[in-house]
This record gives sequence, C-alpha cells and structure tokens, in this order.
Amino acid sequence: MGLKQTLEKRLTNFGKNNSPTLVAMSIAAAKGIFRPTFTMMDTKESYETKRYTAIREGLTEVIAIPVYYLSGVTTAFLSKKLAIPKHFMSKKTYQKYITGDKSDAVLSSYKHAEELAKINLPKITTTSAFAGVCISALFVIPYVCSATIKPIMQKLEKSSSKENNIIEKTNNTQVNKKSNVQSFKAYSNYNIYKNNGYGMKVGGL
Repeated sequence: MGLKQTLEKRLTNFGKNNSPTLVAMSIAAAKGIFRPTFTMMDTKESYETKRYTAIREGLTEVIAIPVYYLSGVTTAFLSKKLAIPKHFMSKKTYQKYITGDKSDAVLSSYKHAEELAKINLPKITTTSAFAGVCISALFVIPYVCSATIKPIMQKLEKSSSKENNIIEKTNNTQVNKKSNVQSFKAYSNYNIYKNNGYGMKVGGL
C-alpha cells in the first residue's frame, strides 16, 4: 500500500472515529497557540497592541475548549436518551409492551425498535454533537467571553498602567537625582574657584 493510500485511510478513520466536539476542541487548541504567536510576530503594530490582542485571542480559545467539551458531554447524554426503543416504535405498541403485553407481535416490534436504536445511536450522537458545537460557537462562547474577558482585560490594563507609572516615576527620580548631583558639582566647583582667589589683583601681594 502506497503512502497516499495509507494517509487517506488514516485520515478517513480519524474522521469516522472522532466527533465534531473533538474536532472543534482541536481547532480551538491550535488557534490558542498559533494566533497569539503570529500576532506577537507582527512588526507593524506596537508592543502594547500586540500584547492586548494576543491575550484576548488566547483567552477566547481557553474559554472555548471547556465549553466545547461540556457541549459534547451534554449532547452525548441527550443522544442516549433519544436512542431508545420508545422512539422507534408506535406509541400504541410501546404502551402495550409497558403494560405487560408479551405477545409475539409486541415483542417482535420492541426487538426491532431496539436494533434501530442501536444502529441510529452513532448518527444521533454525531448530529447532536455538531448541533452542540454550532450552538456553542454562535451563542455560548461569545456570551461567556463577553462576561469574563472584559473584566480580566481591565485588570490587566490597570496592572500594566501601574507598572508603567512606577517605571516612569523611577526614571524621573533617577533623572532628578542625576540633575541634582550635576548641579551640586557645578556649584561646588564654582565656590572652590571663587574662594581660592584665582585671578589678578591690582595693588595687592
């Protein structure tokens, strides 16, 4: 088997055996790594702009991953509730089965409904997982991000502004100290020159 056929087979198996939830989580993880990295590599933007954007992008994907995971858990639970014989047979026949009717027709109908439930469980799981991913991406993740990222970014901005103020004050203090030292040296040199009586005196010894 050639490389092309082997790769095609593995990719096909990967697509069949993985749910939309896992695919969405993998994409979110990749975006959480690469998007901030590429943002920080941009040489046209200032460092503060790149830092702010990269943090927002990283936080968005960090929030998205557990949301996708929870949507997968929820849809898997709902799929099992939906893939039961009750939903694959008539209500009348199912009611007879529940009330204890063990006739051949009722038992055969129930057995057939069980087989249909098992066959359709993977399809229901995949479809519900895809719906869960779409709902999470369109509604849940934006809502959670707007509720959490904004306060986090405000705290980071306050912390950054405090650090900048401290650095600025430190720099100003150092500049003032240097200026004071230079003024003191200049004043001292002037006094030494004045007190030593350098220069010519007319009529003196």
